[in-house]
Amino acid sequence: MYVHILGPLRATVDDRPVTLGGRRTQTVLAALALEADWAVSVDGLVEAVWGSCPPASARTQIRICVSTLRRAFALAGAPGTIETHSYGYRLRLGPHDLDAAVFESGMERSRLLAGSGRRAEAVLELRNALALWDGPVLAGQTSRALDPGIRRLEELRIRAIEERLELELALGRHGDVIGELLALTATYPFREQLHGQLMLALHLAGRTAEALAAYRRVRVTLVEELGIEPGPRLRDLERSILLGECLSA
Repeated sequence: MYVHILGPLRATVDDRPVTLGGRRTQTVLAALALEADWAVSVDGLVEAVWGSCPPASARTQIRICVSTLRRAFALAGAPGTIETHSYGYRLRLGPHDLDAAVFESGMERSRLLAGSGRRAEAVLELRNALALWDGPVLAGQTSRALDPGIRRLEELRIRAIEERLELELALGRHGDVIGELLALTATYPFREQLHGQLMLALHLAGRTAEALAAYRRVRVTLVEELGIEPGPRLRDLERSILLGECLSA
């Protein structure tokens, strides 16, 4: 079985979709998938489905949801995927059976490749990992109890993007990433690393005035929105550009 959470929740067996049932059943699967291979308590599943105001029958309904998922997985050819533990349930998946796990493995391989100087291969590894994403994590799920796991993965996604762009710049591909960085800095106005990468890419492309303008924009955003100055890395980068120092990624 393969479970997709980097986008709308889906499950497939041999590339055939598994019918996952209604909203509550899907929320139970989402909560289990975010903690794949770890047991999730029944109380945790109750909170995921109903928040702080569960009905008296909540624990019984959770058992029904789990039974529904087990039946669907068994019919699709993947029996035994959900295990019962003393206080809850565990979604048993291998390292290649969850897109989020495959994504994180790709990030780890990329870092090993980059650390050994194989930057082009590291970029390719990150591109493949990022291609697994099909939208926001568990798009369409509204349970607030899932937010910590969702935020963790979303943070990993933007870090993977930043690491890929850092490698692209180190490979001399500054002209190729400017457009992407312009879009990313608009989407993530407080990510100083992205702004620094944009400044460096513009400067290396001979667009120094635009690089300095990019610094002024992020400084205004940080001061007006958060009441803070840019960090030392951005300030040092601006100073180096103003002084005409030789810069590289």
